[in-house]
Amino acid sequence: MSLQTVIIQNQQTVAFLGAKDYCSAVVSSSSALESLGSISSTQQDNILLPARRRISSSHEESSIDQCMLQTNIWEDDRAFVPDNFMYTHPIPLPPNVAEHDMITSVLIFNAALAHHLMAGLDNEWSPRFLHRAKQLYTLAYNSSKDIEQNPLFLFALYNNTALVNLVQTGDKDSWNPCVEHLVYIYMVMVDEGDTSRLHHLRGFLESLVASMPTAAAA
Repeated sequence: MSLQTVIIQNQQTVAFLGAKDYCSAVVSSSSALESLGSISSTQQDNILLPARRRISSSHEESSIDQCMLQTNIWEDDRAFVPDNFMYTHPIPLPPNVAEHDMITSVLIFNAALAHHLMAGLDNEWSPRFLHRAKQLYTLAYNSSKDIEQNPLFLFALYNNTALVNLVQTGDKDSWNPCVEHLVYIYMVMVDEGDTSRLHHLRGFLESLVASMPTAAAA
């Protein structure tokens, strides 16, 4: 088993999600994680606590955000949860990537997304898929060393985790502070003039505007 095999499995997951074949995406993403786990065991690493390897910020192609920006945006992100934004785009990996931390975080995120979207099909297994998605989103966050240097990835993780919690609990009071924090992350990107990342979050702005109360007519 090699990292190239894992990367190919991840690309299969990306393709399945793009085709809205969420069941196959769940299977594929789980297989990719198992494959990486086998490699990690051989190297005496643990997938849950991946080796912390420094990624140079000077190599943008090595960042998770740069991988995310290679993704084509194929649909409205609000399609699955009315009135709330969901980041629905899987993350591809470049064929020559070697950073263990990044591979781990991306594989876990894509697995979380597959489970999250599978739950959106509204079947009797939805609660179980939602629970697993939340676990995986949290794990992806904890496994990412340079999360603050990847604001798009941070936004997607925070947003989707909070969204799962909202669906599970129905507690809108706890959702509002999450939205405020998401707005903060969004505005940081606005202040930096980061149009490429903002393009991937256009659905968030649309849902935010749509949720605002309509001003009373004068």
